[in-house]
This record gives sequence, C-alpha cells and structure tokens, in this order.
Amino acid sequence: MKDYIVFSLSQNKKLARELALKLNAKVGRVSMTRFADGEVLVKTLSNVKGKDAIVIESTYKDAHERIFELLLLLDSINRSGANSIQLFIPYFGYSRQERVSWINEPVSCEVVARIIETAGYDSLATFDLHHPIIEKFFKRSILNISTSRVFIDYYLNYMKENNLKPSDIVIVSPDHGANHRADALVGPIGEAKVILDKVRARYNVAEHLVVDDKLVKNKVCIIIDDIIDTGGTIISATNLLYKQGARKVLIGASHAVFSTHNIKKIKKANIVDIVVTNTIEQKLNKDIKILDICPLILQNIK
Repeated sequence: MKDYIVFSLSQNKKLARELALKLNAKVGRVSMTRFADGEVLVKTLSNVKGKDAIVIESTYKDAHERIFELLLLLDSINRSGANSIQLFIPYFGYSRQERVSWINEPVSCEVVARIIETAGYDSLATFDLHHPIIEKFFKRSILNISTSRVFIDYYLNYMKENNLKPSDIVIVSPDHGANHRADALVGPIGEAKVILDKVRARYNVAEHLVVDDKLVKNKVCIIIDDIIDTGGTIISATNLLYKQGARKVLIGASHAVFSTHNIKKIKKANIVDIVVTNTIEQKLNKDIKILDICPLILQNIK
C-alpha cells in the first residue's frame, strides 16, 4: 500500500485537502520565501522520504510565477527523497498560446511544456487542455482528463428537475475548437449541436455568426467551453442565441478564469445557469455553481 502525501501551493489548496482526506493522507507543508530582489525560495517542510507525493497546482494568475514556484517545489520534493511524484495541473496556464496567431509570435505553450518537462515528476495529468495539439508539445506522455462526465451528471439532474428531454436541448459549441467538448454531451443531454463561427478582431474581443440557426428556436441552449475568462465570447454567443429565439441559455465551462471579475456582467446577459469546475479555486458565489473534479483525480492516481 502506497504512503501518499499531497501538496499544493496557492492555487488548489481546498482540492488538495479534499484529496488528502479521501486518500487518508497528510497534506504536505510548504515554505515560500520572497526575497527583497524578487527571487523566491520554495521548499517542503514535510518528511517525504520514501513517500509517494501528489502535487496539485494550477498555473493560473501570474502564470509565469506559478510555473516557476511549481518547478522549485518539485525539485525540493525530489531532493528530499520522495519515492515518486504524480503531478496534476488542473488548469494549464499559457494553453491559449498554443499557436502562432500573428507574425513573430512564439508558441508560448510549447515553451512552457518543455520547461515543465525538465522537472522531476513520474506522471503528469491535466484537465481539458485548450487544444489537443498541446499534448504533442510534451516528449513524455501527458494525461488530458476530460471533465465531460461531471457535466453530463450535472445536466442530467438539471433536466430531471426542470422536466426537460434531450429533444428540448441544443448543445452549443462557441467555436470549432470547442466542437469535441460539445460532442461529448450530444446524445445523453441534447439531440442536436450548433457550432458558432468566431471572428476575433483583437485579443479578448469576440464576435459570432451562427452556422445553423434553425436548431436554436424555442430550445434550451447549453454553451459548452473549456474557459470562461472576460466573458466576451459567452456574452456575444448568448445575445445571438436569444436573438434567434432560444428559450434559455446555460453555460458550462471547465476553467473559470474570470480575469476581469465579470461574473455579474455575464449574468446580466440573461444566462440562466453558469456551472464551472474547481480546476481553479473559486470563492463562494451565488451566481455560479461549482463541480468537483476530485473524483476524477482519484480515478487517475497510480
């Protein structure tokens, strides 16, 4: 039987505590010191010798700092004699910079993947990467865990409570990149799917054109995406769906970035229900519902 110890830095403390409780394991203690010149020192204060460490840390909010802190923690755990390290990065920062969009841009996500791969871990898993190409940036295998199961369970319960059938529901992909996420819900939740074409004039500004608007009228539309950030994509899509006769609009997204704290603005778009996961730790908010990914992590612990 393995002797687990669970670590997190600043981003997934609640998730780490929940996982440790279910594994009957301790939560590792970590020291983080910031020096006057801006340098940081991260080290474990727990005895990890011979233990199997699990590290859970999303690289969110000042992602470059979170990434470097994570690298230092992994090195500290390795040097302290851990038997193994399973690394979970629930939200993978820089994942939206997975391609060159404008001349002379780097593929930042690939650079981050190379850096993280230099860290000493035995396995790496993440959730709902922004694009499948990111898996190819790693020379070692990476497990990209889908959150579709928790969303399906949630919406099945929502349908039951609201007396809805799959024929009442349309699954909406806000762009072609989110198409495979929408596909996972077509069948168990909705009978049809609509894909919106996105035209982005500049960073964080989006406009939409509907591909097939006939499917939307009088339907409950569930927009499925990986990330909610400024809310521009969601608000634009919601307004258009209502213009085309949608009965209700619901939102399901894996990663609640909310970098501009626009939850109230998003709610004003007449979105009936917003549901996200806890890949990024959220404060309690009556306007959003949070689904737990801990069971998915448990299923993938070695």
